[in-house]
Amino acid sequence: MTAPPVTAPPNRIRPSWVLIGIRVGLVVIAVTLFTVAAPVTSIFYDVPVPLSMLVSAVLSVSIGLAPLFPRASSTAHLAGLAALGLLTAPSTAGPWPVPVTGIIGLSVLLVVLGVRSTWRLTATVWAASAVLVLVLVAVAPGRWGQADVWATSFVVTAGDTLILAAAAIVIGQRRSIREELAEARRDAELEQARRRSVEERSRIARELHDVVAHSMSVVHMQAESAPYRVAGLAPDARAEFAAIAETSRTALREMRQLLGTLRGDADAERAPQPRFADLPALVQATRAAGIPVELRLDADEAADDDVDRLAQLTVYRVVQEALGNVARHAPGASTVVTVGRHGSALAVQVANTAPPAGTVPAAPPDDGGFGLAGMRERVAALGGTIDHGPTPDGGFRVAVGLPTRPTRPVRGPAADGGSR
Repeated sequence: MTAPPVTAPPNRIRPSWVLIGIRVGLVVIAVTLFTVAAPVTSIFYDVPVPLSMLVSAVLSVSIGLAPLFPRASSTAHLAGLAALGLLTAPSTAGPWPVPVTGIIGLSVLLVVLGVRSTWRLTATVWAASAVLVLVLVAVAPGRWGQADVWATSFVVTAGDTLILAAAAIVIGQRRSIREELAEARRDAELEQARRRSVEERSRIARELHDVVAHSMSVVHMQAESAPYRVAGLAPDARAEFAAIAETSRTALREMRQLLGTLRGDADAERAPQPRFADLPALVQATRAAGIPVELRLDADEAADDDVDRLAQLTVYRVVQEALGNVARHAPGASTVVTVGRHGSALAVQVANTAPPAGTVPAAPPDDGGFGLAGMRERVAALGGTIDHGPTPDGGFRVAVGLPTRPTRPVRGPAADGGSR
């Protein structure tokens, strides 16, 4: 009766060799652009070789780094185009202010940005490049007379890069939408899995109520009605039936609270949780079951509000489970419950002697042995320690140390207030 695990489907990861191929392709394009642009700029536009190589290197390297640093690479590339336009302005050769190699480099940059970055950045870079061409024309009066040269360069540069940028944006947006759809599909599957888990918890709660609550209600009603159904009951027998009825009521109340938590009810019953002050009643109920129990609880400890309520609840549950183990495995054994405080730590010990001869029954067939495991989980959740094992005289001892103010996050059984 466990809910299916909530898992997310694996992400579709692009093969590493594809990414490597894309990066190698960009490097090849950048190197090729550099080897072509540097001599063309020096030969056709009479730019000094060092400056030509420097500008060509900036334009090429910015393309290679665009997938990793899109904004910085775009800024560097536009600065390189501006420098290239200023360096080639004294020449009368064309095209100008953006040569063919510059148009190719800008087109490759916009394609990379459109596919790998946002459409806003791609559109901004394209608009900035178009404005940059007009600015270069404005700051170079010697070129104003060659309107056919710079107008052609402007139209070709703006038109060619606009088409390529738009196509790259479409591809990039398609990839982004596909990733968003995949993420939405994963979220929907996770939500469905959580819903199935909640439904499974509700089903478990209903089954638990049908299996256990009904039987406990029958026990309670039988114990309550026994003094009226059976004539001539002794006072001790009446007290015994009253104790059974009280124990069953307490168990029913705690189970309803547990069921409310399990089913996720916002208005689930939140009865006060047991604390140190409830230990004497627990010991008294155990004595009524025929087990001689002695409680050693400091008077200051019972009234100490400085101890965290969750620590008090854990102490109560540990003592409750230990006494339950005594009743199941060593009925009639003399037991001592000691609860004390040593500085900022609580010390709890439940020790019983060997049971009287001939009184130890066989372990019940449905005893799963989860009592000690539950105690270990509760104590570990608060950062405490637990030690348990047989004693030399044939008895059993459970010793627990807990901080009075736990600081560790609480998960699991210690947080729900339920018993094992």
